[in-house]
Amino acid sequence: MEFSKVQQPSILYIDREIRLRAYDGDYQVAVPWYQDKVVYYNSEGIDDPADIPDERYVRDMYEYLSNHGELYFIEVLEDGKFIAIGDVTLKAENIPIVIGVSRYRGVGIGTKVMRAILQRAKEIGITKIHGSTIYDYNIASRRLHEALGFKCVETKGNARIYELEL
Repeated sequence: MEFSKVQQPSILYIDREIRLRAYDGDYQVAVPWYQDKVVYYNSEGIDDPADIPDERYVRDMYEYLSNHGELYFIEVLEDGKFIAIGDVTLKAENIPIVIGVSRYRGVGIGTKVMRAILQRAKEIGITKIHGSTIYDYNIASRRLHEALGFKCVETKGNARIYELEL
């Protein structure tokens, strides 16, 4: 899928209190999320504190993701204002999602976001999501993907590879 030919919306509303906002270059908001050892371990499989990413790592990662898909901040309405709490990238190969603010994990936001992203994928003509890699110990992410219909098609070491026909 050639994302340069697709117009990314600036805002995708999921409901009254959750929306996706197109990445605008402000990667600094995400640095604390990726320095959270739980987030980094679940997303990258790295638990050595010496390897926690710095600002440059997050900037480069966001640059890559925004050039290879539709990168969004996940925002929630808090005290009358939308605040960024995580990110998600729509790509045909893997859909990385992070809920970076711990108090918003495990409350269903990831499921709502993934449903909206999968709907967006269908709208722009993606017919299959493949290569979604999830570590065995990341039970929440495995449950999320399986509940959305993803099928495990391969295992590699301590990770499972999922795909979904849309």
